[in-house]
Amino acid sequence: MKRFYRPVLAGMAAAVISVCSACGAIPEKNHGGNSGDRKDAADEKTEEITIPASLIKFSSLDLQDNIEAFSDYCTSVRQDGDDMIIEVTTEQKETLIQMHEDNIREVMDDMVEADPSYSCELDEDYSRVVYRYDENIDGILQAKVLLSLTTSYALKGIMETGNPDWHIHAEIINCHTGATVVEGTLPDEAINFGPDEWEKSYVSTGEDELQKEIMRETGLPGEYSALTDTQKSAVTSIEDMLTWLEEKYQQKFHYVSYAPGDAIEQEHLKVYPEQGDESDIVTVYRTYENGLYRYEDDYGAILMRPVYEEQVRAFAEQYLPAEGIKIYTEIKNGGSSAADAEPVLNEVSAVTYIFMDDALCSEQYETFLEAVPDWLIENCQGVPTGLYLRMTESEAWLQIDRSDYEDKLREDVYTKEAECAISGNGKVTVY
Repeated sequence: MKRFYRPVLAGMAAAVISVCSACGAIPEKNHGGNSGDRKDAADEKTEEITIPASLIKFSSLDLQDNIEAFSDYCTSVRQDGDDMIIEVTTEQKETLIQMHEDNIREVMDDMVEADPSYSCELDEDYSRVVYRYDENIDGILQAKVLLSLTTSYALKGIMETGNPDWHIHAEIINCHTGATVVEGTLPDEAINFGPDEWEKSYVSTGEDELQKEIMRETGLPGEYSALTDTQKSAVTSIEDMLTWLEEKYQQKFHYVSYAPGDAIEQEHLKVYPEQGDESDIVTVYRTYENGLYRYEDDYGAILMRPVYEEQVRAFAEQYLPAEGIKIYTEIKNGGSSAADAEPVLNEVSAVTYIFMDDALCSEQYETFLEAVPDWLIENCQGVPTGLYLRMTESEAWLQIDRSDYEDKLREDVYTKEAECAISGNGKVTVY
């Protein structure tokens, strides 16, 4: 028999909205106390937040019951048509937000405690929640996950953003296969699922193939079900981070390494783009804060690099023959936000190595070296930037490429070297 979760979710939502019973810890009542306390609260700056009729209707509870319950924690509460308007001080608002944040964290901790392969992912903009578990989840825990946590997520979003137009796309994913069991957008759609949906989620899908691919690339043998809990958790984390990156850039990436993170090292995944070079290592970082996973990556720097190198090349070719130079840049910062635009040299910190063929560039070398400081001052003011020159004989020069140029820097093959740099405050040095 399928479970129809919308009415049940409504009941739990009402509990959280009206009396916070699903949150575990009820805050001190801010509106009660003696008349002096109420006068002080009245003197504070307040703001009004709308708890929309759609959420109250979704909860299937009487509007007046909600008004009465919220009155214990707000400066004032009133009815506006079918909506409820709460007036809160900054302290009262922060208390309500913290209450729901604590509930989210508690339920997510309960999931991991029940099974390390269980997890929850909440979008920062309060528009999407993904639950990963299996059909063996305890019924009470499932209710807390689907009902209490989702409600706290919605209310926290309304209070933080002030936007009463709440819509949350909820998705339940089989934590073993990565397949979607059911999904829908609350409060407009019902979420119906049962044994049939769980059974279908074990049938091979595209997502299942991604999981198998990750296992192959990480060297994990056999079936997913045979893995240890730690291995399953790692595969799920890699899948989440890889999926986030591929959706962001709309291209495929291949696994290099993964670190789960600890007190010293941040959780991160290293991959390379299918459309790029294997030496273009992209790092995805993931942190967990206040019930939300946050992702960031450095692929923007790699996307920016070719255009940056072209600008350096345009300068170098004023003095050196194009066929006698190789230019390799490492973007230090400024790449993520400007990946889709042509980089402005004085907004991007970078280190660029210019490798020169002695047979073709020796005569022009000194003239070029003299021109570098002025070019740095003119184009790179405000950010630390370096142009490092290396000249070598033709045979050694031919062996240098992007994949190993950093290793070649340590070799004793250079006939001429110079390091030219400009600091953030505009000081130029040449060694």
